[in-house]
Amino acid sequence: MKKIQYYLIIILVLLFFQSSFYALNITLPYVQYTLALDLYSNGRYHNSIQEFNNLINEHQWNANYVGKANYWLGLNYFNLKKYKTADSYFQKVVNNYPNCSYYKHSLYYHGRARYKRKHYNTAIKVFSGFYTRYPNNEFADNSMFWKGVCHWRQKKNKPALSYFYRVIKKYPTGNKADASRYMIQLIKGGPKKTIIKTVEADTSYLDDWAELLKTKEHALKEKEDEIKTKEDTLKEKEGIINHAQDKLKIPDTVKTNN
Repeated sequence: MKKIQYYLIIILVLLFFQSSFYALNITLPYVQYTLALDLYSNGRYHNSIQEFNNLINEHQWNANYVGKANYWLGLNYFNLKKYKTADSYFQKVVNNYPNCSYYKHSLYYHGRARYKRKHYNTAIKVFSGFYTRYPNNEFADNSMFWKGVCHWRQKKNKPALSYFYRVIKKYPTGNKADASRYMIQLIKGGPKKTIIKTVEADTSYLDDWAELLKTKEHALKEKEDEIKTKEDTLKEKEGIINHAQDKLKIPDTVKTNN
């Protein structure tokens, strides 16, 4: 009887270690993803791009990480001002990963990349679709604001003004309310072109930095969530191990003969 119990314990231990090795294997994307996020947060965009590409190439089966990696690749290129390449990655998420946690972000930045590339009509369509589908999202007021700017860039001041007024009315405490008031004054006041160009450059620079900081906050929050999930998983495994130890007491000496 003790011999049977001994072999049963050995089998259970082997099964446990086998499952542990398997679990370790599926956490490799997590390690690569976290490293790539750290590099992005520290402004090391080229290194971050390399790590996210490694993640995609080595773990194509993991749609969750691949979808998110495409989003962060887009942001890396966006911050490097390579807007065409950035746009291609945002489109990948929008077209292929509808369940990605960064789907909405990718849709918004698809519009921003189109705006940067001066594809104003396409950007208008993207921004319209965004705030229509997600009116309470953190980028909804941004989308409405940038739609107004797209019209203004096309010298369509009347529709541009209508969207700036809508931003102020619908999102009075949003981060684009003051920018919309400024644009209204800019259009109505009609300052010289040289002044407009200078102000445009300044506001564009500040907007990009504000959005960059927001994406870094997203990266930090996601890392915190990943760590918490990891801690919960470890606690759960620890509880399973403790329970198994209570149930299976390995004898100090096991007789090999009946």
